[in-house]
Amino acid sequence: MISAALLIVLATVEPAPVQRIAVRDALTIKVGDRDKAADAVIAAAESVGGYFTSRNDNYMRLRIPAKKQAEVLEKVAKLGLVVQRTHAANDLTSQLEEQRTLLASRRDVLQRYFTVLQTARPQAVTTVEHEMTSLIAEIEELEGALRMAMHQLQYAELEVSFEFRDRQPPARDGSSSFQWLNSMNLADLIGDFQYGVR
Repeated sequence: MISAALLIVLATVEPAPVQRIAVRDALTIKVGDRDKAADAVIAAAESVGGYFTSRNDNYMRLRIPAKKQAEVLEKVAKLGLVVQRTHAANDLTSQLEEQRTLLASRRDVLQRYFTVLQTARPQAVTTVEHEMTSLIAEIEELEGALRMAMHQLQYAELEVSFEFRDRQPPARDGSSSFQWLNSMNLADLIGDFQYGVR
């Protein structure tokens, strides 16, 4: 007879959201304090229901509710000087439809196996159970792939890379990218202004 392990209730996969575009944004920003900036990015993500998936000294990856992605990007961009920014959108519509069609087909076949099993001769039961076991594994894999795709739709991906921003004042050597300033002794001029020399 069919084993208890095969008597499972197949989970129902929720309908895919109307939005079927998976979004990924990446920012590279220069900051003075990478740890402080990283904590601020995480706080911004968590404040809207997001979370980070990986983090090291110079890089972090997060998942943000898709509807809140622009809001978090705006906050992150204010943490430092943005030196690079990329945006990618991946249309998952055809992938979802293909997986849904295949899943429905496999569930239908499994239901037929259950029907066959009720009238199968004892020597055929083992063969039918083996086929059902393989089919159930395939169904679970398809369900997992659908859940993953829907999660990608609901939670946009955000990658943030940090570069150190040196906030030390420029050397007092009088050099400047403006040639007219190089004709002046800027260091002395600033000193005179600070100490009120007339």
